[in-house]
Amino acid sequence: MLDSEQVEYRKVTGYVDDREKTTSGLIYQGNIFTLAKSFDRSELQQAIKECREEYLDHEERTLIPTLLVKDTNSVGIWMRDDRYRISQEANGDVATAQETPQNAAKLDKISVRQLALEMRAEKGVEIKTRRQKLKLYQRCFVGSEAVDWIVKKYDVSRADAVSLGQKLIDKKIAHHITDEEKFEDKELYYRFYEDEGKSIWTDKIV
Repeated sequence: MLDSEQVEYRKVTGYVDDREKTTSGLIYQGNIFTLAKSFDRSELQQAIKECREEYLDHEERTLIPTLLVKDTNSVGIWMRDDRYRISQEANGDVATAQETPQNAAKLDKISVRQLALEMRAEKGVEIKTRRQKLKLYQRCFVGSEAVDWIVKKYDVSRADAVSLGQKLIDKKIAHHITDEEKFEDKELYYRFYEDEGKSIWTDKIV
């Protein structure tokens, strides 16, 4: 078991399921680790037990170096992940020991299906028919507007909001209107699969 002062928290980037992904990681003895599971600090004994039974003694996982790291308010199980490298982004690539595990745990607790329900609700993102290059696209929302909404609703960073948006695509809950783009904080149009085929005459057209 390590204390947070013994590791270095960094943003890391890698290809997962053929997609580039940036997430929170930590560096220990020159290796990159990503968070497998997070617990509240009060659940320390449960974290130790699960780390031992599900990771250290697991037939396959035991081959992967695993750390149990205590932080101010949380305890994290971290596994070495050779798919990632340290992010070269100019800004925001270094995280404090207090921020990273908590943010990761916070995102893990957000249900993607509940997120979709709330985004499609009356006080959710603006969904309407939009025009692009003389073609109408029914019941769409804008990526950057969705990021604005998620940031305000869940008190997360824009990068974390993009990660949540991408989960909607990965889980086949939403998609880019032409299926050519991943989820981005841009003026791109996306649609929930539940809204496929709904009449354009129920919307305003912009």
